[in-house]
Amino acid sequence: MKLELKEKKVFISGSSKGIGLAIAEGFLEEGAQVILNGHNQIRLSQEENRLKKLYPGKVYSVLGDLTTEQGGAQAKKVIENIFGSLDVFIANLGNGRPKNNNHLEIAEWQRFYDINVLGTVRLLNCLYPLLKIGQYPNIVLISSIVAKEKMMAPYGYAAAKGALLTLTRYLSKDWACDGIRVNCVLPGNIYFEGGRWEELKMANTEAVERYILSSVPMKRFGIPREISDVVLFLASGRASFITGAALAIDGGQMSTI
Repeated sequence: MKLELKEKKVFISGSSKGIGLAIAEGFLEEGAQVILNGHNQIRLSQEENRLKKLYPGKVYSVLGDLTTEQGGAQAKKVIENIFGSLDVFIANLGNGRPKNNNHLEIAEWQRFYDINVLGTVRLLNCLYPLLKIGQYPNIVLISSIVAKEKMMAPYGYAAAKGALLTLTRYLSKDWACDGIRVNCVLPGNIYFEGGRWEELKMANTEAVERYILSSVPMKRFGIPREISDVVLFLASGRASFITGAALAIDGGQMSTI
């Protein structure tokens, strides 16, 4: 199946590792042009240089914390200077690591919203003019299955990921008049180096393995590429009549549809 992504202008927030990096690699394999993002300069430079060797002339980056107003403005400036417009925006800002065990602490809720919701909202506001003039533009928001069902997650994080579902529902209707499609994916338990599940497994391997075996019908973790493949399809011309969708990629874990 041809995904019709060649020469597409793509920006992926939070793409120096894990799911975001796998999505970037998928787009590059399909011939797209990609702007990476991360706030760790060393890691971002390493991945940018590695990918530039594989895909010369296709890889760029913007360094910065995109949860801040300054970071969002800088991202827009870089995208505008390099591309002039934007075809695909993958909103992958996110962090679910708690700082304490109090699920109702306001500071924790605020932190989770700042990282997982407001940073993306700020970017959408900044990038809207560039998407409007893009070629068959579309957005994919990265949420989580915790948005729809209670699982092992901080309350504030789950609520923030739920807000992305609401955002998808509203934007997909309001921006359709501009030809912008908006969809959302909900990853389940995805394991990658430097991720939250690696951290938890190192702390208690037996408990994590027991949880996966008892909670996930497919009895394993997912990998970033399994998220990337779905994101690429939603961003492609093959999904041209899909907007407002929320797709779970979780090995059958979620019991609701």
